[in-house]
Amino acid sequence: MTTSRASPVDHRGVLPAANLPRATLGMAIGTAISRLTGVGRLLALAYALGFLRLTDAYNLANTTPNMLYDVVLGGVLSATFIPVFVDRLATRSPREAWRAISAIVTLALGVLVVASCLAWVLSPWIIDAYTVFRHAPQGGAHHALDQERAVATTLLRWFVPQIFFYGLISLMTALLNTRSRFGAPMWVPIANNLVSIGVLLAFHALVPKPSLAGAELHPHQLVLLGLGTTLGVVAQALLLLPSLVRAGLPRLRLRWEPRHEAVQTVLRLGAWTFGFVIANQVALYVVLALAVTAKGPAPVSSYTYAYTFMQMPYAVVAVSIMSAVTPDLSRSWAIGDLIGFHHRLVRGLRAVLAVILPAAVGMVLLAKPAVALLLGHGVTTTSDTTDTGACLAILGVGLPGFCTFLYVVRVLQSMQRPEAAFWLYLIENGINVIAAFGLVGILGVRGLAASISIAYSVAAVAGIFVLRHWLGRLGSSESWYPLRRVLGATATMGVTVLVVSNLLGATHGIALLLRVLSSMAAGILVFFGAASAFALRHERERSLQGRHRHSSP
Repeated sequence: MTTSRASPVDHRGVLPAANLPRATLGMAIGTAISRLTGVGRLLALAYALGFLRLTDAYNLANTTPNMLYDVVLGGVLSATFIPVFVDRLATRSPREAWRAISAIVTLALGVLVVASCLAWVLSPWIIDAYTVFRHAPQGGAHHALDQERAVATTLLRWFVPQIFFYGLISLMTALLNTRSRFGAPMWVPIANNLVSIGVLLAFHALVPKPSLAGAELHPHQLVLLGLGTTLGVVAQALLLLPSLVRAGLPRLRLRWEPRHEAVQTVLRLGAWTFGFVIANQVALYVVLALAVTAKGPAPVSSYTYAYTFMQMPYAVVAVSIMSAVTPDLSRSWAIGDLIGFHHRLVRGLRAVLAVILPAAVGMVLLAKPAVALLLGHGVTTTSDTTDTGACLAILGVGLPGFCTFLYVVRVLQSMQRPEAAFWLYLIENGINVIAAFGLVGILGVRGLAASISIAYSVAAVAGIFVLRHWLGRLGSSESWYPLRRVLGATATMGVTVLVVSNLLGATHGIALLLRVLSSMAAGILVFFGAASAFALRHERERSLQGRHRHSSP
């Protein structure tokens, strides 16, 4: 089987351990640029549509293909495909392994086609379900609700093909990861974002003052928004094809064998996964439906923007680390290398938290001015961005729990323990839904952010207990010392950011930009300085302990 010289692998597609940091760095750089262009996409969306009910209709419709894709395939794919692919490549002959992989891929493509067709037909009922909690009296409010439903339905029908292409992207990503190729999937979303930015800027040029009524009366506006957004996803999928060709998959074929034992393994493992995917999407539906009822100019968009910003450090760092670690965890578990499994688990989690903890503190402290700078035209007092900034700060509190929980799920998937992941997700989603109903009436859309932070934090603790129950102690005290050093440096950084931000205190214009940049720069410098100081002190202590042991009789 041919492989590229740029990423040497053995006959099973195993990436040498020495290349893992380089692979992770490449993914992190690609994801960082992708997320930066994603921020540009949000800026373009806020610029073109503002904070209007039209924006909510667009965001509801554009979120739905992701939800439906996760239900029909996405969750099962991420939970079972890579572990099963890696297991077959590690334990079977190449011919047997690729026949199994071909059967799984063929069935997945068929499911995606059927799901896309059904979603197009059911689009009106899907949009109606979002507004089940929102009751408008007869008159202007009721008419506006009907307009919002009609516009969202039209947009959703243009967005439905994304279900198939998101699935295609995920299938190609799984195949590339199986061959220890991680970089390309992290870079191609840039094309999607750039296409969307172009579409949104073109829309603004054509429709400088958009509205629900105008979009309903002029269908070409919705064609531009809907078709243009979907073409971005198509471009993302097409750009993965060259990497797939270079990966060397000569035995991959379309093979309809739904009764193949590998397909049955995926279905067996995927049954639990499908259960927690359904629970995830039910919880997301409830949150979005409650957001529709919240007060504010565009509560759904405020929540959506905040959640997207919150995921940036997770997507840039945590996903890169998880993607690089998951095949290695799956392989170690498949061949019974428990020592290697423990080592990789601890190193991966430690690396994730080392970045996420300071990012979370910075997010909490700078959420309001940063959101105002990006989405509020540089003014912190606008009502449009106040809810978004508050939601982002609350979500930042739950970011470490969010990342830890998802890492634990990856570990359980590598162990082929989807039933444990199911129960953990059930706990997380149950807390999320109950808290959302209780808090939305008190805090509005901010209560929805709080419910997610609470749910993921509690579920993360539960997940760690589950791993300890099965695997025992997760590393020695010494192996976790670098994280304690990060905690100390993060606390020092937080105080610095708070002091600098409050001292500057600007609320608009260039002064606000300087406030955000100065706070970030001071925080980064202090963090690395404090981390280095803690490391030097630890080395001195170890040196003194070593001398004491050698001098003892």
